[in-house]
Amino acid sequence: MRTFIIILSVFLMSGYLIGQTTELSFRLNSGLFSFTGASAESVEKINYNLETEDGYTNNPYGNKPALSIGASINLSRILSSNLKFGIDLAYEILRSKIEIDGVHQNSRIINETIVANGQSYLNFSYINLFPSIGYRIKVSDFNLDIDGGMDFGYCLKAYERGYAKSSTREYETQRDRKTINFDFRPRLQIAFIKNSLGLYLGYSVGLVNYKSGFAGGVNEAYSNMIRFGLIYKPKFKSL
Repeated sequence: MRTFIIILSVFLMSGYLIGQTTELSFRLNSGLFSFTGASAESVEKINYNLETEDGYTNNPYGNKPALSIGASINLSRILSSNLKFGIDLAYEILRSKIEIDGVHQNSRIINETIVANGQSYLNFSYINLFPSIGYRIKVSDFNLDIDGGMDFGYCLKAYERGYAKSSTREYETQRDRKTINFDFRPRLQIAFIKNSLGLYLGYSVGLVNYKSGFAGGVNEAYSNMIRFGLIYKPKFKSL
């Protein structure tokens, strides 16, 4: 990762020497985060210990998207040829969802599976760096930016939070689920910017298996995200 940042810095410096414009923008990020792969499921059950009042989702890696949020600061250099070099630094909370259709509850005298309904969410806190290369197309009175690059996500924490309700009671789960430190996601993004405001839409897919250290069976779960957000570009004198 350090090598990539050094290379990107050289690109940005080259852009500074021969380019025309440097732009700083702030972004409110959102999106739909989920998992793909053989282990990503849409429905699962909760395992729950009635004596300790503690439980967990059997497989929390859901292929159903949940709404995610974040904020970032972006620095871009646009050359005279409309080629772009950029870097985006963000803090993001990414969430995936899986439906719950039952609870396997157990104690010293009880061992049964009952019908219950609810959801479990995996919640991730990430510091994300997105270096990119792109191209700007000027259309009428707005700019169309097409950018591609790689997300370098550093996972600060990950935890499961689940809830289910049966005919007799409610169940809640909360458990640490951090299995990786870094996630790498190729990312393609398009933005529409007019004056100081803009919108963007992007897609990224992860290369890191969140279940790589699991034993037994098939263990494959990769991140997947559709991104969208708002762009605010303050008016500064061009550098």
